[in-house]
Amino acid sequence: MTDSTPSPDNADGLIGTPVSDEAVRRLADAIAHLAADGPYLVDAVTEFALTLRPVSRDGRLSKQQEEFLIESGSFTAEELADAKRDVDKGSLQLGAIDAFLSNLCATMSLEDAAGFLGWDEGAVTTAVSEGRLYGVEISGRLRFPSWQFNLGSPDKLLPGLAEVIKVLTPRWGWHSVAGFMSTPQEDLVAKGRKTPAVFLRDGGDVSEVRAIVESDDWW
Repeated sequence: MTDSTPSPDNADGLIGTPVSDEAVRRLADAIAHLAADGPYLVDAVTEFALTLRPVSRDGRLSKQQEEFLIESGSFTAEELADAKRDVDKGSLQLGAIDAFLSNLCATMSLEDAAGFLGWDEGAVTTAVSEGRLYGVEISGRLRFPSWQFNLGSPDKLLPGLAEVIKVLTPRWGWHSVAGFMSTPQEDLVAKGRKTPAVFLRDGGDVSEVRAIVESDDWW
């Protein structure tokens, strides 16, 4: 893995460049520094990375399209070159991995969810199967997105959670669900735009959240 020579079809040295042993060692050290469950974190990120579309030259802008963007003032020639270089380096994939890690960090393990709720683990998994709790499998382990928990409720769960789960899960994966629940919505207004999670914690009507999901227009 120490050979970093670009492949023949990789003239600029960016696409498909092998990763050096030193880079792998630094990544392992960085993960160890987090004091987290290193093997699980590596497995989860690896599995997610394998779902991403590789960097490709297909679909690049034509020369005419590039000239139009520059002549229209949307980009300078230097800005466009920088943007293309970033894409070739994997900036889009890096952004996706960053979002994945942010969402993963905002989840609880089965053990932690059980401890937070004061339930045994069997009761937690039963609640998931019955649609009363939102659990997702990530790299072979059940995880619980934190947006569904609420210390202000007697049961420590987001008001209207079962109905939210019912309307969300047939439509979106857990990444999209996390994004939706943490994104302020124009239709959820009470002293400013609120995220669905905050809106429900503050006593908002779950039917208003359901209406946004069913319209699919929040994107």
